[in-house]
Amino acid sequence: MLIRENIRLVRVAECLFLGLWLFVAPAWGQNGSGNADQREILGQILTQTFQPSVVGKGIMGVGSATAIRRAGTIVVVQRPGLFGSFDRNEIASSEIHGLDATLYRGNKEYEVPAGERFYVFNVSVVQDNVTIALLSARMVNNAKGSGRVWTALTFYFPAQTLANADKDEVLRGIAPWLAPEGLAPVSAPAYQPIAPPATLQPGASTPVPAAAVAPQVPPAPARNPSPPAQLAVGMSRDEIVAALGSPQREMSFEGTTWLTYPNMVLVLEGGKLKSIDQSAPAPARVAVHSTPDGAEIYLDGQLVGSTPSSLELPAGTHELSVRLSGYQDWTRSMRVLSGSEINLNAVLEKK
Repeated sequence: MLIRENIRLVRVAECLFLGLWLFVAPAWGQNGSGNADQREILGQILTQTFQPSVVGKGIMGVGSATAIRRAGTIVVVQRPGLFGSFDRNEIASSEIHGLDATLYRGNKEYEVPAGERFYVFNVSVVQDNVTIALLSARMVNNAKGSGRVWTALTFYFPAQTLANADKDEVLRGIAPWLAPEGLAPVSAPAYQPIAPPATLQPGASTPVPAAAVAPQVPPAPARNPSPPAQLAVGMSRDEIVAALGSPQREMSFEGTTWLTYPNMVLVLEGGKLKSIDQSAPAPARVAVHSTPDGAEIYLDGQLVGSTPSSLELPAGTHELSVRLSGYQDWTRSMRVLSGSEINLNAVLEKK
């Protein structure tokens, strides 16, 4: 009898413990790991939205720290107030609170203008902020030569916003600063670009006043418009953008850069304006994908990136190859037309 009574008491205790566990466990899960899970989900959503690129040296240290090994989303800066660094170890990091930016760490070597394009290479979500790390999509001239610049933006939000994975509120906070290339931002930038007070023309001893801000209703363009008066051979890209604003398109290939503006294309060599072509055709845009991803893209024998990538090519005949170790090369000779858009999908076969 005593043994049976002890067994009964043990079973009663087990039932009481199980009932207590079922009562406490849901609340414990909500107060403990639930928020972390929601932040992880938000991180996945932002990663899918911005599709970070793979940058840096390849296997066994081959390549440079700024090499784009796999291109992802390019974002366009919407507001001034950010800075860049040429040293990844001293990356320029800014705190973003609404429409205010403050550099809190890193080198302040380059003032990032609105319209600058960057590859996203990292997205992270922590307790009360979202950080997006960026590498410039072009080489920027500096006193030591030229190179890509690094910057990081840390957006602060109420902790509960991130805990609830409120992606709409987070994207609304990011949109005034960064917008994926080719997509309209969630809300328009809350600033009006202002032309600099003066531009120093190459060879001149005194600054020449920059053009005034264009009126809201511009006059109809002339049939054969002349180049803007503030342009001069030898100007840098930054001086051109300060004078004319961001180009409609920008393309670089083998040391030459084409900046496309309405009714004209500016040609830069070595980072300096060489000529103004008012009859140049618009470049073609070619999207290159492969199966599997991560293959190298060669254009006319030159390595230009990795799949998936979007390229802009001057009109004409080009040879494009997609190469991946262990697979046969995929090569196409194609003639592209001015302003056309082409999608290529290279299905690679194993050797």
